[in-house]
Amino acid sequence: MELMLFARVGWMRWYRGPQPGDEKPIGGGKYNKDALGNEAYNFLPLNGKVLGYFQPQLQPPARQDENPSTIALERIEAGVKGNSLSNVLTVFFATDPDQGGQRIVGWFRSSTVYRHAQESSLKARDCFSYYIEATEADVVLVPEDRREFILPRGKGGAGTANICYTLEQDGEPKQHSAWMADALDYINSYELENVAQDPSSETDAGIASSIAETLENAAGFQSNPRIRRAIELYAMAWAEKHLSKLKYAPRDTHKNKPYDFICTIDKAEVFVEVKGMQDNGRAISLTPREVEHAQKNRNFALIIVHSVKVQGKRKPVVSGGELLFIHPWDIRQGVLKPRGFVLTLPKK
Repeated sequence: MELMLFARVGWMRWYRGPQPGDEKPIGGGKYNKDALGNEAYNFLPLNGKVLGYFQPQLQPPARQDENPSTIALERIEAGVKGNSLSNVLTVFFATDPDQGGQRIVGWFRSSTVYRHAQESSLKARDCFSYYIEATEADVVLVPEDRREFILPRGKGGAGTANICYTLEQDGEPKQHSAWMADALDYINSYELENVAQDPSSETDAGIASSIAETLENAAGFQSNPRIRRAIELYAMAWAEKHLSKLKYAPRDTHKNKPYDFICTIDKAEVFVEVKGMQDNGRAISLTPREVEHAQKNRNFALIIVHSVKVQGKRKPVVSGGELLFIHPWDIRQGVLKPRGFVLTLPKK
């Protein structure tokens, strides 16, 4: 397993500094009750980089002038020397103030972790210090409505401290750490909205979750992220196989696009949207970006893999179902019902 560090922070929506409705971190320690926690700027890009903070445990300083708050780098990689460690996956988690649960809120890929707090003179982040550094392109912030991966609290879990290492004090891997591998799988397979790269996608996620729950709850829809992801992968695999059989040369767009495949049909490029569900397929949920793209582009096809069966929750197995292929697909042929609205105020 790659080098990992789990860091607890207070709960925020954007982590880009105080904003209306997102003024300061909620929870995350006593300091946040009366002051602005340094993690408030964790996902604020500055000069192509982000600087992350959390409050680690107090450790006896080696020198009198050292800050007693330090990160034990040797519990990230055994035998490491020096005061910094590169290529670490830093995972930030926070307690949801409304629904509870220690949830993954975002992560820094290939980050540099410092043993001691690093001073900052950047006024854009109130000159707050930091422990983690990464490039802007290597960070992911999960929208509030998508923060569904919960870390266990009990023995062998993430615990109640602000830091959780993958190694014990003697450098040996922690026992009962299957949840860490699950967290890594979740991160590696994450293909939903990234608020760090596209802040407006926070709106897409909220509306999409509301629509999905409204449309699919009656059909036994489960909010378990593993089940949802399993259905998505099942539908994508079936769709790709079907398109390949038709010799449409499907090309997977991977992520962060308002469609799933690009195909060549009758020598023309066609966008393909894929939806998987346990419902009967009579209604599908679409994000605002998907609607906008479908309205602007007429070369579209729609694949719905519906009526699928799911067994298990921890390692869900998806089977059965039916595939409906609609080409050409014109979004105007259906009845588009809004489930929410976004008001953009004019600039002053």
